[in-house]
Amino acid sequence: MENNFYENDFVSLEFRDKILYAKYKVSTIDLNAAKNATKFRMSITNGKKVPAIVDISSVKHVDKATRIFFSSSEAGRDLLALAVILSNPVTRMMGNFFIKFYQPEYPFKFFTSLNEAVEWIEDFTK
Repeated sequence: MENNFYENDFVSLEFRDKILYAKYKVSTIDLNAAKNATKFRMSITNGKKVPAIVDISSVKHVDKATRIFFSSSEAGRDLLALAVILSNPVTRMMGNFFIKFYQPEYPFKFFTSLNEAVEWIEDFTK
């Protein structure tokens, strides 16, 4: 499973150093795209819990139903922890506000830098 690259119409996934890196390829994540990407990710992880970093910096819109789905136990069943890279601090602030109401069952944090995300998520690889 290590050092492999996978992609579909919505997301690209790659394992590097025990971390799953994901990058959305769409500018809008609706519920269909979210469920498709989650199902695709779970087919790659085979149900094994992994620490992950997802880059959504090119995403312009995620609707409320999709955000609720992403915070559900169904969507996070194979996630040990998740670092999300956003494009700007304002989006990060809005994301943190949302997370206070829809707390995932795994450690979850927003970042504006890949280096910061990697530094945080590496604690979950041990």
